[in-house]
Amino acid sequence: MTFRERMGFAVAVFGQNLVYNWFALFLLVYLYDGLGLSRGAIAALTIILTVVRVWDAVNDLLIGFLVDRTRTRWGTFRPYIIATALPVALLTVALFSIPAGTERTQLIVIAVAYLLWDIAYTACDVPLWSLTAVITTDEESRARLVAGARTAAMIGLAVITLGGAPLAIALSGGDEPTAKGWGQAALVVSLGGMGLYTLAFFATKEKVEHRPDPVPFRAAVMQYVTNRPLQLVLISGVLAFGQLMIQVGGAVVASVVFGGVEVFTTLGGALIGGIIIGAIASPALLRRITRKRLMVIALGGVSAMSLVLLAVGYSSQWVVAGVFLVNGVFNGFFTVAQTLLIADTADAAEVRTGERVDGASFAGLTFITKLGTAVATLVFGLAVGFVGYERDVVVSPEMRDSLWLWMALVPAISCALALVPLRWYRVPEADLPRLLAERRAQRAATIPAAPTP
Repeated sequence: MTFRERMGFAVAVFGQNLVYNWFALFLLVYLYDGLGLSRGAIAALTIILTVVRVWDAVNDLLIGFLVDRTRTRWGTFRPYIIATALPVALLTVALFSIPAGTERTQLIVIAVAYLLWDIAYTACDVPLWSLTAVITTDEESRARLVAGARTAAMIGLAVITLGGAPLAIALSGGDEPTAKGWGQAALVVSLGGMGLYTLAFFATKEKVEHRPDPVPFRAAVMQYVTNRPLQLVLISGVLAFGQLMIQVGGAVVASVVFGGVEVFTTLGGALIGGIIIGAIASPALLRRITRKRLMVIALGGVSAMSLVLLAVGYSSQWVVAGVFLVNGVFNGFFTVAQTLLIADTADAAEVRTGERVDGASFAGLTFITKLGTAVATLVFGLAVGFVGYERDVVVSPEMRDSLWLWMALVPAISCALALVPLRWYRVPEADLPRLLAERRAQRAATIPAAPTP
């Protein structure tokens, strides 16, 4: 794997994550405050977003199977990079530019645009991460590729966390972001980010080829259904939804608990800094411990630090930032380990069956991310409703305490539960390269040689 490939892929991931994190961090802020939705509309919106995300989590698998069946002269995954860049950018802008009208009409527009965005984003995300399994066959190179990409993703998150709200405020022409400012900022972020994303097409090459004839759909489904290690990783990932609570509602929490969305810049910056440290440190750790062990350390660490967050409270912004920093390190371990475990399950399936279904396997990664986000959105919506937050409400100390309890306790419990499925995860990590080489040699021996002219 060349430096050009590794850097091009990292920059592509950076660009994609500018868009994704803009969407994830600020969509609820725009919809709650920019549109000024009532409490009833916020409740309806929570249901809409949850339903769409659950459907899209299922839709991920369908797109994964479709991607695996793609055969072009540019490869299996790379064509989707070019095909999805502009649709994702335009739909992101649309979601931050909801036209004036009744709340009912606005909710319908949001539901349709959100559904289309999720489908388009899946079609861009599944092929992107599937490339990590076919750009290189060397395990150490793959670890560096994934760590670099995850680090780039966190830098993208940092840029949006630190600069997203100021950009919206600047384009609003005042001291507070307006609906118009959010829409203009979304245009800048979306076009720039998805433009960089296209480098995943221009800078990479698929070196692990799929067979010329796609795996029959039924066989691909059966291979996916019988991939027990993959299923265990997916179940663990869904159970770990609590770690996404800050991503889903961090800006709102900053506004309620600390009195201003701008505080999320400090807290989010600490969290992201920790994630970057964790992602960068992961390849060195993986020379000494297994990828499964790194995942266990990550989940245990996030759970423990969430309890620490509950213990220290929110009286000191800087103490909270310090806890967020350490929590972020464990999150960095998690992002790298999870991606590598998904790649391992695809390799293990090839050893067992002789066929690769990378798209379907990495669709599982987007599946658990979106399903986890759906659950986190639902739980956060319940928390907001439980504490009584709505437009123009006077925030009380009891409201702050209650929301802080939700935001600390839910991640602690969910990440602890996510450790349970990993007890049954069995993949021979150390032997995978040898087993893969043997399986591919056997498959090559069964392919008839091309006739000589």
